[in-house]
Amino acid sequence: MTRLVLVPLDGSPLADSALPRAAHLARALGASLHLVRVHIPVIAYATAESAVAIPDPALDDRIREIAQSWLVKKAAELKTSLKLEVTFEMRVGAPSEEVVAAAKERHADYIVCTTHGAGGWAPNWLGSVADGIIRHSACPVLAMSKASVEAPLVLDRILVPLDGSELSAAILPFVREIAATTDATIDLYRVVSPPWAGDVLNALESNQVDRFGIDPTADVAKIALDRTAEDLVAAGLRATATVEVATNPTRAILERIEATKPDLVAMSNHGRGLSRLFMGSVADKVLRGGGRPVLSWRAPKVYEEKVKEPRMYATGVSGPA
Repeated sequence: MTRLVLVPLDGSPLADSALPRAAHLARALGASLHLVRVHIPVIAYATAESAVAIPDPALDDRIREIAQSWLVKKAAELKTSLKLEVTFEMRVGAPSEEVVAAAKERHADYIVCTTHGAGGWAPNWLGSVADGIIRHSACPVLAMSKASVEAPLVLDRILVPLDGSELSAAILPFVREIAATTDATIDLYRVVSPPWAGDVLNALESNQVDRFGIDPTADVAKIALDRTAEDLVAAGLRATATVEVATNPTRAILERIEATKPDLVAMSNHGRGLSRLFMGSVADKVLRGGGRPVLSWRAPKVYEEKVKEPRMYATGVSGPA
């Protein structure tokens, strides 16, 4: 089956700025590009007898025709300029739902898109809609904020924040695939948080033996992370493993991004709010504040169920075959 990278477009320059990175990923994977534009039906006027707005079929058809013509032209231009196979489709409905449906129907391997990093309605829909795509897509989504669009178009270093759970490690098969085709170094990174915020301050400010179990916890985490790195190296990849103690995982990850300047940050997310794992809410904050492209995957529910079990998971390379 032909590999496929899907790119949702809305006619805006910001949406178009996802195309160079999508093409870069498609070339690495030997995949084609599939462009999707979603037309939102227009509510244009109200009858004199009623305050209820009804669709204006003529205006709606005209707007859809203009968008369709733009998409046909865009696909033709990209096929010539990128030297890639480019297909396209126009859909009608709610943007995030239609993009996710298109990816499922086309068996897309990845979705690549940009986001404004803010909610609310806008004339060009892509932006807040990207959040819905990330949370509901069955395939990984490579999302970029305005700032991360300007990051160098290379894939030499991939930062993978993990938290010791199989849920967070579920992103690793996709990281392995990308690293294998681009020769990127995989930077495994784990933040160990103490049970109470004051404990780590005591431990860091004192030369005494850690009485709160922080050091043993970090040691266990480092052993598990080293084992994962060794598995990646045994598979012919380049990998490093770093464990740090911090009270704020999000801040620690953002500081790691600032210090190492990765070309890609890869994280699993559970599509819901805050849990005892930092994956999910942190992934959102990294996308908005990290200034780097973020590869995010909504791990299947089997991983979410394991999160509820009260035991520590060794970080391993698990996930889809």
